[in-house]
Amino acid sequence: MKTVENNSEKHSSVTAYLEEQNAIVRSGSYWNCLVAARKLSALLLAEGRNPWIGRLRKREDRGDHIFHGPLIPRPLGIAAAWTTHYVCCCEEMAYDPLAGKTIRLEEYSLRVFGEQISMEVFVSTHELPVYLAGNRLL
Repeated sequence: MKTVENNSEKHSSVTAYLEEQNAIVRSGSYWNCLVAARKLSALLLAEGRNPWIGRLRKREDRGDHIFHGPLIPRPLGIAAAWTTHYVCCCEEMAYDPLAGKTIRLEEYSLRVFGEQISMEVFVSTHELPVYLAGNRLL
């Protein structure tokens, strides 16, 4: 496993990337959750693990159209909102730079967005290698 030396502790490349992306999110700079989910998935695959990419959306049927409500992260220092959020998942954990650490899937949306939002599979573990090969810009 590739590691990065940081403050006399060894961090996996996954942990280092989570922390780096969390700093970008907190800085208010442009950040793309799908790009981050793809990169984290690729790093976990390289470690021999079985990640997948999940998608969160708050959908409300309004007759002849569907409304996508805002997803507003609750962690301190993050001022952003989306209508769709992508997150790398692996072994019952969410790897999301919004949180800056891994969170159990069963607690994820409540801890990050302050409400229960169903996670849907965007790219399954089985489909992930082909998906990543088609999206080389990680």
